Amino acid sequence: MFDDQYEFVVSTIDKATNASIDADLTSQLETCIVKSNLEHNLRMIDVLMSTYNGSLFIREQIESILSQSFSDFRLMIRDDGSQDDTVSIIEECALADERIKVIRDSDGNLGLRRSFMRLLEASTADHFMFADQDDVWLPDKMSRSFERISELASRYGDDTPILVFTDLAVVDDELAEIDGSLWNYQSLDPEVATDWKKLLAQNVVTGCTIIANRAAASASLPFAMPEMMHDHWVAVNTAKFGKIDHLDIQTVLYRQHRGNAEGSKNFGLIYALYKIPAIINNRSFYKRSATHFGGVSATGLMVRKMCLNFGRFYD
Repeated sequence: MFDDQYEFVVSTIDKATNASIDADLTSQLETCIVKSNLEHNLRMIDVLMSTYNGSLFIREQIESILSQSFSDFRLMIRDDGSQDDTVSIIEECALADERIKVIRDSDGNLGLRRSFMRLLEASTADHFMFADQDDVWLPDKMSRSFERISELASRYGDDTPILVFTDLAVVDDELAEIDGSLWNYQSLDPEVATDWKKLLAQNVVTGCTIIANRAAASASLPFAMPEMMHDHWVAVNTAKFGKIDHLDIQTVLYRQHRGNAEGSKNFGLIYALYKIPAIINNRSFYKRSATHFGGVSATGLMVRKMCLNFGRFYD
């Protein structure tokens, strides 16, 4: 974004004056562009957080985001109708740090999925990340993820939808470790994400770990399947129309507690058997998914799901 702005202004001055600008003017120009971007909240990354009755852990999560080694971001928060002290904590944090932007609307409780997608609609940065309200981000999460997506963008171009995701460390409500790797804990294979049909059948992309570019946002809007989890929706659209990659590192302390909207359960025989009726009962979802995305049948998705679950016993 900065390079495009700089080159445009320099070329305009050159054409108008028929002369090259000197070093002092170059430095002043760079400073002006940076200040302008800050004033208009044009950041490299928009971190999107939807909250709901999260007062117990949200302050710690916000602090972990604001303490990132990467600083060129805006934290956009939309509350989804909390009845506790969540909103007052958010507003207090926003007053203390200008990087926090509170999204206010009159829509009330949209539900987790639509609330996150509403934030994506409001995002304007070159990249976006999803943030849960109850986790803790490790200090270099943003910098490591941004470095990788920048490498991919240099290879495939900014017009290609690109998404990068990572592993997580599973912890309890006091941040004591349950398992150092979610992928190990749930026997998940991140390589599934490279095949959009397999990914549609079984999501292995955890939303709170992703970074994606503006092209991925465009590929994911509008939100045509609100019955699908927002991170799954974004991941499948990016995998189908662009590129997905992963980092084999943990960037989030994934807190498990009784109030989790979406949590993590250890994968095993009992869990797998429990999921079989759910797969069959969700055939309407697979049918709608097959119709929307095309190129695959509902039966094909259900078979892929069962095969992928079966394969998890042998990883």
